[in-house]
Amino acid sequence: MLVIIDGDCAFCQWASKLLGKLCRPGLEIIPLAGVSPDVLDIWSSEAHWTVDSIKVISEGKLYIKSQAIAEVMRTARWFAQPLRLFFLLPEAWLDRGYDWVARNRKSQACELPL
Repeated sequence: MLVIIDGDCAFCQWASKLLGKLCRPGLEIIPLAGVSPDVLDIWSSEAHWTVDSIKVISEGKLYIKSQAIAEVMRTARWFAQPLRLFFLLPEAWLDRGYDWVARNRKSQACELPL
């Protein structure tokens, strides 16, 4: 599973480290600027690729926004599995929440210690 984040955002880096601790080994987390040409060739023509969002490539599919987080949480360790219940909420609500965090991540929250 490949997780692509905004490498210039401290909040995104912090959140990806948290995901790395919550999930089983095997997540490859890279900044958007570090995406290989091979991955770009395959996925950059996908309509969702241009959305300003976390991107997850898993089992031949591209996920964005709340669905990307939900896909990553499928690999959560046992103690983090209850967090997956959150994703039973409607996708539209989850995406609105994701968009709110994304809009506000460059504020004080983006100065989290790493």
